[in-house]
Amino acid sequence: MNNISKRKGHILELGFWVLFFNVKIESKCSNGCDLALASYYIAQGSNLTYISKIFAQSIPEILRHNLQIPRSDSIETGARINIPFSCLCLNGDFLGHTFKYQTQVGDTYGKVARDVFANLTNEYWVQRVNWFEPTQIPDFAYINVTVNCTCGNIHVSKNYGLFTTYPLRPEEDLQSLATESGVSSLLLERFNPSFDFSAGSGLVFVPTKAVSITSIYHAVELHKPSSQLGFHSSFTTYYV
Repeated sequence: MNNISKRKGHILELGFWVLFFNVKIESKCSNGCDLALASYYIAQGSNLTYISKIFAQSIPEILRHNLQIPRSDSIETGARINIPFSCLCLNGDFLGHTFKYQTQVGDTYGKVARDVFANLTNEYWVQRVNWFEPTQIPDFAYINVTVNCTCGNIHVSKNYGLFTTYPLRPEEDLQSLATESGVSSLLLERFNPSFDFSAGSGLVFVPTKAVSITSIYHAVELHKPSSQLGFHSSFTTYYV
C-alpha cells in the first residue's frame, strides 16, 4: 500500500471513531461536582502511603472518608477504601478526573489500569488519553489515568448528590452490592440503567452517604443530572 492509500485509510479510520463516539455519547456535560469517591480494592502489598501518592491525596483526607481504617499505614488485603476526588467535566464531553501517574519498569496500559488503579479504569481508556504507543511506554514517564464519575440524576432521585465509582469484581453481583452498600437493588439499577450486574466487571455508580453536611451541599449543588445519564450510558457500553 502506498503512502497516499495509507493516509486515506487513517483519515477514514479517524472519521469512523469520531462518528462512533458522537453516537455513543448522547449528551455533553457542562459542570461537575467537588466531591466523588473511588472504591479502591486493596491488593497485597498496598498501603496508605502508596495509595496517597497514586491519587495525590493526603493520608488524613483519605482517612476522613474511611472511619473503619485504623490510623496506621497498613490496610487489610482484600478490603476496599474510598478515595475522594473532584468529578470534573472533561473537555465538555464527560465527567471524570485525570490523575498523573509515573510509570515504573515493565508497566503497560493494562497493568496500570488493572493493578495500580484497581480496575477504576481500563486499558482502552488509559491508552485513549495518552500519546505513547502501547509498546513504547517509557519508564518513569508521567501518563494520564482518567477515572469516570457521576454527580447524580434528579430524574431518578433528588436525595443523592455523592456517588462512588465502584469496580465490580467477579464474585460480586447486584444483590451483594446492595447488601454491602446499603442501597436497594432497585435504586442501583435505576442509577445504572444499562449495566449488567451479572458480568462481574465494569463500573457501577453507587449512591453514597457524605461524611459531612458540607460535602452533601457541594455535591448536590453543583451536579448536572442530564449530562450524567448520557455519559453513564456511553461508559458502560464501552467498558462492560
